[in-house]
Amino acid sequence: MRIKLLFTFLLLILFGALLGCQEDTSKQQNKEIIIEDTKVPNGLSKVTKDKEVESVTILESPKNASSPSEAVTYQYKVTFKDGKSAFPQKNDIVFESTLGDTSIVAIRSPEGETNYTVFLYEYNNTKKWVIDGFLRLQGGTGFMNKEGLDLPMDKFNALNLKIPKKNKKIWAFANEKEIVTIAVYNRFPFVETNDPEKITLTNKNEAYVSKENLKNSYLYYFDSGKLIVVCGNIGKQNIINLANSLPSVNSAFFPSPKEN
Repeated sequence: MRIKLLFTFLLLILFGALLGCQEDTSKQQNKEIIIEDTKVPNGLSKVTKDKEVESVTILESPKNASSPSEAVTYQYKVTFKDGKSAFPQKNDIVFESTLGDTSIVAIRSPEGETNYTVFLYEYNNTKKWVIDGFLRLQGGTGFMNKEGLDLPMDKFNALNLKIPKKNKKIWAFANEKEIVTIAVYNRFPFVETNDPEKITLTNKNEAYVSKENLKNSYLYYFDSGKLIVVCGNIGKQNIINLANSLPSVNSAFFPSPKEN
């Protein structure tokens, strides 16, 4: 099964990206996504101690947040069926990979021990880190076919998200302990705040490997006017190996290097 079909199937059985208002909010550039009281399908999101999730709410970003990972601790509200609610804490942040005014943040969600949420953040003209989109998935072992990708995990769950109005795409792969993402953006100018290591990928593209504040490695490179970012909590060499397995960004099957 092609990755596109795989992800479509996963959208039906996993948590999915709760972006029902995304088409409207993306019509105005940099307008903040605020989702109120998004219901969680029965039986799909549970945590330990029999606490079942009722809804997920995206709140407005605080103006004084110094980083996306700080902002998300005020924005992502999980409400349980017993009426109690929870926000992610600082130690729930898995990784935060930021390039200029764009960032990818992954957290372990208050929804459960193996639940992840991945956010695409952007620093907007109101001087706030705001959420462009997000996806929710449970780390697991539902799939073994990597379709040519050099993933470090043998079994995983996967999900993707596309934001057509902003030409952003992201794919996430996760088991219970590890999560890795591949994101594609239109190329944009930015200043690298760290001192990245320059390498050459097997596709001959020059790539840059850096470390974020949580000491996770991330990699980025440019291809045909696009910026490709690979990040996760999987280790530097695994990040490089995954990037080396990616096809041209122009491939209809990206990120899978296999056509069948």
